[in-house]
Amino acid sequence: RKVPRPYTQQLQCFAERERPPRARYQTFMNSVHRWLASILLSLGTIACAQDKPSVEPPPTPTPITESVEIEGGFRFTVETTDAPDLTEWAHKELIPVVQKWYPLIVGMLPGENFTAPRTFSIHFVNSYKGVAATMGNRIECNPAWYRKELKREALGSVVHELVHVVQQYRGQRGGKRPPGWLIEGIPDYIRWYLYEPASHGADISPSRAANAKHDASYRVSANFLNWVIGKYDKNLVKDLNALMREGRYDEAIWKTRTPHSIEELAAEWKISLEAPAK
Repeated sequence: RKVPRPYTQQLQCFAERERPPRARYQTFMNSVHRWLASILLSLGTIACAQDKPSVEPPPTPTPITESVEIEGGFRFTVETTDAPDLTEWAHKELIPVVQKWYPLIVGMLPGENFTAPRTFSIHFVNSYKGVAATMGNRIECNPAWYRKELKREALGSVVHELVHVVQQYRGQRGGKRPPGWLIEGIPDYIRWYLYEPASHGADISPSRAANAKHDASYRVSANFLNWVIGKYDKNLVKDLNALMREGRYDEAIWKTRTPHSIEELAAEWKISLEAPAK
């Protein structure tokens, strides 16, 4: 049995049959025009994409590197490819400091059966976002930071990194990992108290003494080391370094080299900071 269509559908079919032929033709042509327009738009998009000139990668900059010999058989390079504006500063100011201080640092931090790296490199690279860092015998420096510190901390920061090149704290297999505060404290001791003592960059005022911690690392630990060296043991850094390099550092060394434990030394040091400078 044929089911009759709903009344609304019957009216719609009737209206379609009664539409004039010209109107149906116009509807058909409108559909064709829309279809052709979409095809042409697609073809135009493809053509534009094909006609768009390819973007050439920027040319690779010519490397800017200076190789320098140091008396004693050492050699290093300084690269400023990413920072050509620092090339003249590196040549006139940085290189002479490195030439003088690297062999001095090697002499300060000797070790049994140890030979300091004979070659190393200093790179000013935009990809590094810190201040400076040392990986083995490679030093990376942040050009943006150095541009702002050329007259202040730039040279001293490289001296700090040179100490890391010489430290080479890889230790013996099974040895103890050196404490981080000494790994950074020794370079800052050499920097602030031997390379640039007149800057007083590691001084701690009496108002800050209460919050000072001997193991705070960097310049605070450098201040502590300088105090222990001046009062108890002038060879302390040399011997600490040798033990750390061999993986044999132990806090008992402080009791052996001074009359006090590390905790007792730290307390005495803090008292000395609170006293007014004479």
